[in-house]
Amino acid sequence: MATPIGADTLTALSRRHIMPMIVDNVYNSNPIFFRLYKANKRIIQGGTQIEVPLMYRRFTAGGPYQGYDTLTVAPEDTVKNGAWDWKQHYVTVAVDGLTLIKTDSPDSVANYLKFYFAQAEMEMAENLANGLWSDGTNTKEIDGLEAAVDDGGVATTYAGLTRSSNTFLNAQDDSTTATLTATSLQSLFGNVAEGGRHPTVIASRQEQYNRFWALNALNQDFPSQPAGSDVQLASAGFTNQLFNGVPWIVDSHVFDGPNASNSAIVMLNEDYLYMAVSPRADFYLTPFQEPVNQDAMVAKMLWAGNLIVPNTQRQGKMSNVSA
Repeated sequence: MATPIGADTLTALSRRHIMPMIVDNVYNSNPIFFRLYKANKRIIQGGTQIEVPLMYRRFTAGGPYQGYDTLTVAPEDTVKNGAWDWKQHYVTVAVDGLTLIKTDSPDSVANYLKFYFAQAEMEMAENLANGLWSDGTNTKEIDGLEAAVDDGGVATTYAGLTRSSNTFLNAQDDSTTATLTATSLQSLFGNVAEGGRHPTVIASRQEQYNRFWALNALNQDFPSQPAGSDVQLASAGFTNQLFNGVPWIVDSHVFDGPNASNSAIVMLNEDYLYMAVSPRADFYLTPFQEPVNQDAMVAKMLWAGNLIVPNTQRQGKMSNVSA
């Protein structure tokens, strides 16, 4: 039985005011997913799996010679393929006929389905962000950064290859530093960098970000850097500090370091890191379908792809910092 809202003259004749917005109280920050989807998305058209040729060693022949010296002309094997399976994600949007009747009014504060779809997009982005940082143990999940930025301690294989037999797949892992210092950060930065190739973003959860802030506040060796910001991140509302001119950002999805209270500090070179996405399932919304025995309809939001890291040596992490 319906219950009247108006219990007296005031409540009977006065409308309630509901602001036409949804306030997010449940979804976490995911700036790394934002960056990759903004600038490092690659559309991959079909295929049973995603394969990338990986150059894993130099030529052994070549160098100086003189006159009639014999030259080595034997062919050399320097490339292997890495392979990634397609991974899929979904979010459903369901609504019944009675709800549509109740919300189909010129007095409605907002479009019910518009709000519903907005939350579905947020849900999909959150799920993908969790997958982006996962360890690869769930075979249906994205091959995440915890598996990619590793040297065998978390994931003994990557891209279908065994790390023990293919050491070029090992990322740079500082597993000994327990107290954050500028020297330890610079050491990892140097190990990840090679020539003009260096980390393009540093990510951690809030507690490690605070330690870096405190490091800057106490140590005036580079006092101006925390005032800088990355333009792309700032445009999306994410704040950051800088280390060696590289943005350090807070991402709540970063995997644990020594324990659940302290995340890893991850240095990523995004030149070797991208999201492969199928054009048939890039936040694709299927048409609504109606069950034959219900006054309702259901649509699905679909995604298919994977995270591809073709050069893990240029990625690094500090996995033991707790102070």
